[in-house]
Amino acid sequence: MDGARRHDDHAPPGAPPPEVVHRVHDRYLLEVVEALGLCPFARRSRELGRVHRPLVYDAAPSPHAVAARIRRLVLDHPDAEIVLVTFVAPTPKPQWDRARHFDDFVKDVRERYIEQGEPMFFMVGFHPRSGALELGEAPPRLTPDSLVPQLRRTPDPVIQCIRAEELERARAQAQQAHRARLIAREKDPMIRAMLADTIMTDSSLSADIARHNFEAVAQGQGREVLEARLDDIQRDHDRAYAPYWAAGSDQ
Repeated sequence: MDGARRHDDHAPPGAPPPEVVHRVHDRYLLEVVEALGLCPFARRSRELGRVHRPLVYDAAPSPHAVAARIRRLVLDHPDAEIVLVTFVAPTPKPQWDRARHFDDFVKDVRERYIEQGEPMFFMVGFHPRSGALELGEAPPRLTPDSLVPQLRRTPDPVIQCIRAEELERARAQAQQAHRARLIAREKDPMIRAMLADTIMTDSSLSADIARHNFEAVAQGQGREVLEARLDDIQRDHDRAYAPYWAAGSDQ
């Protein structure tokens, strides 16, 4: 598939129609997440048709309603691996002006979803101002962890939901790849055989991804490419949405 699978509501006055929203957000998925290698399983899930993007046009969505919609979607599509719940406002003013306010909303959605039971999904928030400093706040030291929020700058607020089983599959693959690298580097046949039979210790997939992304885009040319693409997508978002915002303000 060329982009995420669409689940559209009717756009209210002043809001961009679904085809505009999907086009802009597919750019983030394809040009940033996949092209820069920020998520090891994003491309596979999309190409298999297992990435879903429901749009939420509600001006004041409730955590309970959003959690219920996610659950309906994953029950209707039991092979869904990634769900990108995308919140679209009918004005240039975002529904959550700060990423931390949206994070609070995501926490509430997560709690409401857990109350509903299986299937298990892990949820994190993405926001246009993710990683932005508050007035007077000093920038944090650049580390793999401090870089993470700066990578989560989507054109609109998004709750990324990833199926727990998919994360476990990716973690197991990462362990196998690590074992293969160790064996390939080892010259001693006896040690190579020992490594092949060794049970690898668990590693944090999120930490591994953070380290990989830090090496790839934290500094230098990688960072320049990242920032240029994020800025271009945000400008595209603003230009594409502007006619609908203007039409809504005239009503």
